[in-house]
Amino acid sequence: MSRTHLHEELAESKAIVTADTQYGTIQGRRAANGAAVFLEVPYALPPERFADPVPLPANYRYEAKEYIFESKYAAQPKNDGQAGGTPFEDKVGLGEPSEDPLFVNIICPPSYPAQTGFPVKVYIHGGFLQFGSPHGLGSQAQYVAAERAEVWVNVGYRLSAFGFLASDVPRIDGNFGFKDQWLALLWVRENIKAFGGNPDDIQLSGLSAGAHSVHQILHHASRLPEGVKAPFDSAIMQSNGIVTAPKTPAELRPQFTALCRALALDPSSPTVLDTLRDPAKVPFSAITHAIETDALGIENGTFRGAWEASWLGESPDPMEWQRTGGLARGLRAHGVRSVVIGDLTEEWYLYSIAHPISNVNELYRNLERYYRKDVVKKMLDVYLEEEGEDEVAEKALGEKTPEELEGLFGKVLSEGQVHLPVRLFARDMLAAGFPVLRYEIGWTPEQLRPFGYVTHGTDRALWALRVPLLEGDQGTVARNWISAITQYVKRAEAGDTLPLKTVVTLSEDRAIREVEDSKWDEYMRLRKTLPGET
Repeated sequence: MSRTHLHEELAESKAIVTADTQYGTIQGRRAANGAAVFLEVPYALPPERFADPVPLPANYRYEAKEYIFESKYAAQPKNDGQAGGTPFEDKVGLGEPSEDPLFVNIICPPSYPAQTGFPVKVYIHGGFLQFGSPHGLGSQAQYVAAERAEVWVNVGYRLSAFGFLASDVPRIDGNFGFKDQWLALLWVRENIKAFGGNPDDIQLSGLSAGAHSVHQILHHASRLPEGVKAPFDSAIMQSNGIVTAPKTPAELRPQFTALCRALALDPSSPTVLDTLRDPAKVPFSAITHAIETDALGIENGTFRGAWEASWLGESPDPMEWQRTGGLARGLRAHGVRSVVIGDLTEEWYLYSIAHPISNVNELYRNLERYYRKDVVKKMLDVYLEEEGEDEVAEKALGEKTPEELEGLFGKVLSEGQVHLPVRLFARDMLAAGFPVLRYEIGWTPEQLRPFGYVTHGTDRALWALRVPLLEGDQGTVARNWISAITQYVKRAEAGDTLPLKTVVTLSEDRAIREVEDSKWDEYMRLRKTLPGET
């Protein structure tokens, strides 16, 4: 199985290629298959810690160097349970950690620059918003770019505390990672023509936390001022989405306090934020170490988005906005044509190993990384009631083995993070008349499945047409899948949407067909655990 990074492939290339941007000419090289590659192209100024990103000024000029190296990735903790045995460099690239991951990797078809006007695909990598990099092997897009004549853009953004710390006192709005992604999209719209891309044909996609990011971006785009066009035309959300309103900065203040205390800082000091923002006083390694060692407490170790006005609007909350048609109306008004959303049949497995679970306390506290305490209790009560144990819930949980608790954790988290939000999104958007296509994947390449499960993320090689990882006729299946989704999207945008409970599936036998969603009622039963759902 190939583990060659683009950095290594480009180092062997002698074929130089250039792009003339508004910030000067930059130089890349061609990959082995002829695709033109530019790595680590800045889309914003180096960011200040815990502050919004700043776009490149008009007088900015790119460095006179080759943009062919994997020199850096977002500073991040290393306690990624989902990574399993994946080498760390295969997730993040061959560089060093940095607080400035605000760059894009751009891959153009081999016919660039002789030909231009290619469709543009912008991809946001996954990793719970805590881990990963656009340099990850699963994100390399030279094969799909070449075969489908598309320009691919992989986005770097701030992760973990650096991307998502929030508090009301002191005021830290948060959502810096999402704001990074948004600025990258604005940069792509304004600059992708220099790389042969069509700025009027941009599709945004993301896997896992990348799909959650896409959902966040859809909400932000839906609330743009009147007359402002979104910097993308369609979107794909792969295995994730928002299921309930994010916590407010006030609700996230305890996490800020926990971080300060883990760093031996006084959270009530009037200068604490200045201290935290100063890399000379608090190096990024001190922050990542505190997270890796659970010094903040298990429930505070994962940093997520915040519900605050500058990003998601003052009111109503995002899920009410979606349920009542505001998201659909807003997207349509700002030029977004369609959304594709879907999941895999065995998402639960990779979620089950995301965090160590050895007892009931750890089960609750790890779920509280993602949901409010009241939602966690309601979710677990649903499962316990189904086991006939509602009257002795705590005792029943206490009698479960660590393996059973791990499985329960994977089931709760995968249903709450993937299966339920996918169906809620389809329900709400189709009810508002917005073109949505829903898919389900029941087969992925066998050699890429941990312990045989068609689980979270094992579909990435299909979407990116990762030729070195595909064996036998698997490449043909991947090509057929991508083409089928493309055709279904065209139909949806033309008004021919599938019924709510009909999904396009890639079945175990590798066939692509329309089927009735047999899991609809099972997953939608969790609606009663969410605020605002009846």
